[in-house]
Amino acid sequence: MGDPAGIKKRGPDKPILFEIWNVKCEIVPMSPDGTYWNQRIETMPREELEENQTRLLRDLVDRASRNSPFYRELYRKAGISPGDIKSLADIRHLPFVDKYVLQDAYPHGHLMVPWSEVRELHSATTPTRHMFPIYATEGDIQRWGERCARILWMAGLRPGDVLQNAFRFGLSTGGFGFHYGAMTAGMTSVPASIGGTDRQIDLMLDLGVTGIAMMPSYAFYLGMRAHERGIDLAKDSQLRVGLFGAEPTGAQMKERLGELLGLTAFGEYGMNEFLGPGMACQCRVERGMHSWADDFLLECVDQETGEPVAEGSQGELVWTWLSADATAVIRFRSHDISRITWDCCLCGRTHPRVRRIAGRSDGALSIGGFIVYPSRIQDVIHQMPELGAFHIILDSIRGLDQLYIKVEVRDGVRTPSAELRQRLTNAIGSYLTFTPIVDMMPLGTLSMKEGEAYRVLDYRKGSGHYGATD
Repeated sequence: MGDPAGIKKRGPDKPILFEIWNVKCEIVPMSPDGTYWNQRIETMPREELEENQTRLLRDLVDRASRNSPFYRELYRKAGISPGDIKSLADIRHLPFVDKYVLQDAYPHGHLMVPWSEVRELHSATTPTRHMFPIYATEGDIQRWGERCARILWMAGLRPGDVLQNAFRFGLSTGGFGFHYGAMTAGMTSVPASIGGTDRQIDLMLDLGVTGIAMMPSYAFYLGMRAHERGIDLAKDSQLRVGLFGAEPTGAQMKERLGELLGLTAFGEYGMNEFLGPGMACQCRVERGMHSWADDFLLECVDQETGEPVAEGSQGELVWTWLSADATAVIRFRSHDISRITWDCCLCGRTHPRVRRIAGRSDGALSIGGFIVYPSRIQDVIHQMPELGAFHIILDSIRGLDQLYIKVEVRDGVRTPSAELRQRLTNAIGSYLTFTPIVDMMPLGTLSMKEGEAYRVLDYRKGSGHYGATD
């Protein structure tokens, strides 16, 4: 596959030199197989990490103010200038953004480099029909591969291992991060994407796959399908490591996957707005997910007041992409509820850890790895005057999420139900990129409270949120 740009090939007795923060870092293993991918960065003292974060934050705000029309106007209205940012505490002066606010940046308002420097483009969902573009330069892609390489290494994969990557490849960032990470770390990447389950099983067995990356629900479905074929992946495969994200990955699910597939399961966390995979992941100590402080500044704030909460207290996670070249994402409210600790982990890594994702503050739903906004479904239904109140029903079929929509048809409508159903299925499917099951109901059939336009009923076991647990 060739050597990733800027990274020297690992020899049996040669360390890797990797440039980060304009400093060449030598990776010196702490054990014969190398405990860390990048020991210098992963074990850096908090004081030094925060010193570098301060410098990166000042530079980021300056670049965004000069080069991003969206942030220039945002900070002008807030009365903020780059010179106001002198310490990490000064980040509180900067306005928050979220998916709703960033809609105003579409399509190029948050771009900080000339278009000629953009090498890759992905997107994140928003509550409206517009996507949120995420731009990446060559440097962004290299750093993305670096932090995903750390995660793969932290989970126990090494050069010579084969990673089968069944996250989605496309405008979503899902599959790309671990693909770049595997190549950066000298592993073999199999970009299988999601689907083709029998082929996935055959690849695992035929290629001697040792690591997988995918949604936990799909991994469970894959394991059950293997059993139907008389295959016990825990015994018949060489699987050792599984990286699972985009959906809940609680302790029970991890244990079930470990038994079913014969591997150690790790929960990982990522958002498309930050190039997805590589933001945080569990280590073998399994007490939260390590978030890489050389790339991201992580805050935990009171979801009502926006003020910081005490370390270890529950609040909303707010992320700033410090190392980004192309895409400015500064003080992004994730709406994920969790806790942060800087206590040094028993694994020796010093970066802050994100604890269990306890919920979301914006009512968004995680369905099959996608973030879905009920309000957006409401917008689609309201474009059809024949339709009224509706229920969004979530269930799990053989471990895979299924979305049902029951919607009332107003009195006096002459359009056949089958035609209405098909129109609505197509309209919602074009927004979700997957197809729901739609049922038309007579007016007054659905249980609703006065003034309620829709109701969400979630019957999935352990449903609600994505991200790993402690």
